Amino acid sequence: MQLYDFYRNILQITEDAAIEEAIKATEIKVLHRGEYLIRAGETPTQMCFLMKGIIRGIMLDLNGKDITDCIMFRCGDPVMPDNDITQPASITLEALADCEIICIPMATISQLLDKYPSLSDLYRRLLVLSVNLHRGLKIATYQYTAAQRYEWFLKEYPGLIDQISHKYIASLLNMTPVTLSRMRNILKQEK
Repeated sequence: MQLYDFYRNILQITEDAAIEEAIKATEIKVLHRGEYLIRAGETPTQMCFLMKGIIRGIMLDLNGKDITDCIMFRCGDPVMPDNDITQPASITLEALADCEIICIPMATISQLLDKYPSLSDLYRRLLVLSVNLHRGLKIATYQYTAAQRYEWFLKEYPGLIDQISHKYIASLLNMTPVTLSRMRNILKQEK
């Protein structure tokens, strides 16, 4: 996909001048499976968007066990550790598959937001999307049975069940890999 098409069709930026300026500042990063985009504690210097691949957000519990906080896989997904882009990252971002990531320096983002007020709508839309995704996950995690969580995952993350390790999916859904396996088997038997 060309950068112009990404900005116009995926992020839905309508001003050509804004797109051209974004393209000039864009760096495309390639991450291989197992590589990190940013680690917890580092302050982001770029705003990043997923072009292709799969990224997971990782946090550690009190015992140092890694927990999958989120999974990004859709073209155009913001690949950022937090909503407040000025603060140190609260999570680590790891590639679960080879990825292409579009990155723009934070200074350029600030300039573009000042120069093109319509980009504030995009920023707000992305913030609302992020909040809604995390709220949906929280509702699924705390209000659904294990079977309902698994079905929710299949609906919200189509095709990912066959692309990434089930231990990450189990972690995201707040269940053990054994429970996830059991839910998969039950659903297969019902079909």
